[in-house]
Amino acid sequence: MLDTAGFTYRIVQSPGLLVILYEETTSVPRQIFMDSRELPRDPNPTWLGYSVGKWEGDTLVVDTSGFNDKTWLPNAMPHTEKLHIIERYTRPDLAHLNIDVTIEDPDTFVKPVERHVQWLFTPGEEIFEAICAENNKFQQYSSFK
Repeated sequence: MLDTAGFTYRIVQSPGLLVILYEETTSVPRQIFMDSRELPRDPNPTWLGYSVGKWEGDTLVVDTSGFNDKTWLPNAMPHTEKLHIIERYTRPDLAHLNIDVTIEDPDTFVKPVERHVQWLFTPGEEIFEAICAENNKFQQYSSFK
């Protein structure tokens, strides 16, 4: 959620689940469970972690842990499997989505790292398939290689 690198994202909402579809090189959708469950105590580490969300007024708060130590963070930021990320999504107007991110990892950082990201709402845009392969034209023209 930290860097869109010019890619399109789509957020799909149902009563108990938010799903984020990515145009970038991952084909795995991100699941954010909205059914009041807690984070697992000992999750199986994955690339996208395990996310639970809740509404605090007009702000969506997403709490994620259970990352493997191979997850990519901006600027090649190192981390361990103790990585914990909290995102706060707000929509100040129809065209923008603000995301305030707090990154914690007690084995890597002496204090939490905070980032702010703003997404632009682009109605009508489609998500293109991006496969990490030799003949992928999408990768040829992208700055994300």
